[in-house]
Amino acid sequence: MQQLLQPYMKNWTLLRCPSDPSARDEILGNYRGRPPQNQLEREQCYALTANTGYNYAYMSPIVCYGGSANCGNVGRGWRNNPTHEARIRKPASTILFVDSIWFRNMRTGAPEGGGNWIVMPPCRFWRDPATGRPIDTFTMLYTPERAWSWYSYGASCGCSDWAGAGWMLQAAQGWCLWMEFGGTWPWHRRERMTVAFVDGHTKAYTPSQPTVGCDPRPCMNGFIRDPEAYLWDLDDYY
Repeated sequence: MQQLLQPYMKNWTLLRCPSDPSARDEILGNYRGRPPQNQLEREQCYALTANTGYNYAYMSPIVCYGGSANCGNVGRGWRNNPTHEARIRKPASTILFVDSIWFRNMRTGAPEGGGNWIVMPPCRFWRDPATGRPIDTFTMLYTPERAWSWYSYGASCGCSDWAGAGWMLQAAQGWCLWMEFGGTWPWHRRERMTVAFVDGHTKAYTPSQPTVGCDPRPCMNGFIRDPEAYLWDLDDYY
């Protein structure tokens, strides 16, 4: 998504938070310690570590077909499933981007490496009050019967891969420490994060505000309580 925006913005620094000390060319241009070999690779590094985390789980979920042989390599079998604008019922109250974090030092908890191109929503399931049946609000995702896996940090954080890690909150530790708020991060005085909505307006939120309407729990075990108030979904499942 960040690379798709560049022809219109023509400025990578617009995707970097000025409060992030790692948002510098020499850090963001070296993905996992490997210097880029050309300008295309350099821009891909900038996109991966942008401080604008995309609400991909609802806007363009990534799933893999063909079993472990394909899904073990991100370059094979993985496909995006972008939503159509018509499915987003309330653009002014649907999150598109949030300030994000790449990683946190497992010993000190300090942010490292810039931002992350995607972030996780805090909740996924809603219980239909009429039937009591749980509804999967990731309606763009393929079911486990049709796809092998979806791009999630669940398995890496001790959660069900299909449910996803979500916001790990107080359970965030070790490698998953950066998932405390689902990969979002309050860069501004460690108090607030910038949230951009589908209609283009932005707001400064505390970490608890993006969870309105849901009961955030590690491994997405909390349910959406108020679909009208929940800011991440497309409002197209009820």
